[in-house]
Amino acid sequence: MITGILNSNTPLDLNKSSLEKYEILEINYSNKEIILLKDQKKFKCKILKHNYEDQSYVVKVNGNISTIRIIKPAEKTAEKIGINKNTSLNVNTLKAPMPGLILEILVTKSVTVKKGDPIIILEAMKMENILTSPIDGVIKNIEVKAQQTVEKNNVLIRFES
Repeated sequence: MITGILNSNTPLDLNKSSLEKYEILEINYSNKEIILLKDQKKFKCKILKHNYEDQSYVVKVNGNISTIRIIKPAEKTAEKIGINKNTSLNVNTLKAPMPGLILEILVTKSVTVKKGDPIIILEAMKMENILTSPIDGVIKNIEVKAQQTVEKNNVLIRFES
């Protein structure tokens, strides 16, 4: 069984029988894409970003972007006995990790976001990079606009303190 969290708040439990309901039509390993079929409906899935530290994935399924964080069995056991590895960070900005072009802003001012939620799509070196929220917080201000060019370390988003 694969367990995890979808979009920072929805439990995700995938067992063998639920996965067997999908037929694999095509797999493209180099593009990190898979096309599935269930009940005559196709699902085009692509992994956009993988965070190895917390085992989270930003995925696009039929054009919709979601974040999935896989929960390891050891992490579930630690949580059950009261051990929590979460630490609070004092972060109030999201900065550009590299120079690029802002393709899309996925949030608006005053919206509450969870750590790992996708908030900006940045194109750099002809690749789309999904920038995610570094914290749980509220968007205080958006410092950029779509189609704006940014340099490394430019402030893109400010969070309420």
